[in-house]
Amino acid sequence: MNRPSRIIVLAEDQPHQRFVRHYLMRLGYKNHEIQNEDLPSGRGCGEQWVRTRYAKNVLAFRKRAVRVETALVVVIDADNNDVDKRVQQFRQALIESGLEPRSNNEKITHLIPKRSIETWILCLTGAAVNEDTDYSHQHQLEQQIKPASEKLFEWSRPNAGVPAHCVPSLRSAIPEVRRLE
Repeated sequence: MNRPSRIIVLAEDQPHQRFVRHYLMRLGYKNHEIQNEDLPSGRGCGEQWVRTRYAKNVLAFRKRAVRVETALVVVIDADNNDVDKRVQQFRQALIESGLEPRSNNEKITHLIPKRSIETWILCLTGAAVNEDTDYSHQHQLEQQIKPASEKLFEWSRPNAGVPAHCVPSLRSAIPEVRRLE
């Protein structure tokens, strides 16, 4: 497959968008090739925002992908749920919209941190974390987003060793990000 000329990012909030943007730029994508979908206004429920817009974004992705290489990155926290539950919610949203489920060869990437993106940021920057603790109120994580995304790049290289301290939801994201290459 060819490299996408446009990557659409559907995310809960700005930290999610920044994390994905830094990762994509580390992959070699340029700023103009990355399009962030609108964020929810106010401080509402970002995960619900993403779930309700998922099918519409998949449909738009598929229409565009017929003409030009495109990718869709969806980043949503699992919160207290399992990662598999979010995947099933996405699958159900497609079915309810009359769309086919995501196929293995589609460049639709699901990034689903258990609890929150902060868990991944801390894990990727070497902190000992678990997926039961809420790290979303940790201070000064903003400056760790770029180094965390660069570490994800390193861990997702072919034949790269993933450290034992990697949390399960992050480990499951590695094959997902490889869909973008």
